[in-house]
Amino acid sequence: MTRRPKPSKRHKINILGVDVDDISQSNAVKSVLKLAGSRNKGKFVATVNPEFVMMARRDPDFARILTSADLALPDGQWVVNSKLILGGREHYRVSGVDLVEKVCQMSAEKAVRVGFLGGFGGVANEVAKRQKEANPNLKVVVSMAGDPTIGQDSKLKSAISRFGRIDILFVAYGMGCQELWIDRVKNKLNVGVFIGVGGAFDYISGAKRRAPKLMQKFGLEWLWRLVMEPARIWRMRVLPIFVILVFGQFLKILLKRIFGD
Repeated sequence: MTRRPKPSKRHKINILGVDVDDISQSNAVKSVLKLAGSRNKGKFVATVNPEFVMMARRDPDFARILTSADLALPDGQWVVNSKLILGGREHYRVSGVDLVEKVCQMSAEKAVRVGFLGGFGGVANEVAKRQKEANPNLKVVVSMAGDPTIGQDSKLKSAISRFGRIDILFVAYGMGCQELWIDRVKNKLNVGVFIGVGGAFDYISGAKRRAPKLMQKFGLEWLWRLVMEPARIWRMRVLPIFVILVFGQFLKILLKRIFGD
C-alpha cells in the first residue's frame, strides 16, 4: 500500500521582521476554511502589503498583532517580489478582493456562515448582495458598516451576537484600524476567523473600479490605484524605502552565507 506524503509545514518568509506565508491563492482559501472550522474561535488572517510592513517597523503594537496572525497573506506585488528575493517560491499575490470572492465561493459549497463588516454607507450590504447573487447557497449572517471605535464595541457585540456564530467575518475598516479592532474583540465575539481586507469592499461593490486584468496579471494594480487615487501617494511614499530595506536584508543574508557568522 502506498503511503501518502505528510503535509508539509507552512513556509513563512520574514520580510523586515514580518513573517509572511509563502502560499498560493488556492491554498490560502483552503487554509482560511480550515481556520473557520466549527471548533475554532478568534482566528485572525492578515492581508499584508508593504505599508503593513513599514507600519510594523515603527509601531510595536501593530507588529505584535501581525505576529499573532494565524495566516499572513501576501496582498501586494511588492511583498510577493520581496518574498521571492528572500527565498519564497509562490509568484502570485493573494489580494483582498480575490480572497473575499474565492472564500465566498467555497463557503457556499460547504455551508460556511460569513459576515461583512465595514466600508462606508451601504457598501457592505452591496458586497453581500453581489456575493449572494454569484453564490446562491452562500449563508450571509450579517452585513453592516459598523464602527471600529472602542465606544461601539458593545453595540457591535450585541448586534453580531443576535445572528449566532459567524464562521468567517470579513472586516474592511482599513489598514491598522481593522487589525487593532480584530485584536481587541477576537476573543469576545462568536466568530471563527476574522479577515482584514482593507478597501476590498469598494472594488467588489463597484464603488471603485478595479485595475484591468492585464495590469493585475503583471502586478501593476498598485499603479492603477495610484493613478485613480493620487492621494494614495502619501501612504505609498514608503515603497522606495521598503525596496531598499529588502535588498539590504537580502545582502545581509548573502554575506552571512558567504562569510558565515
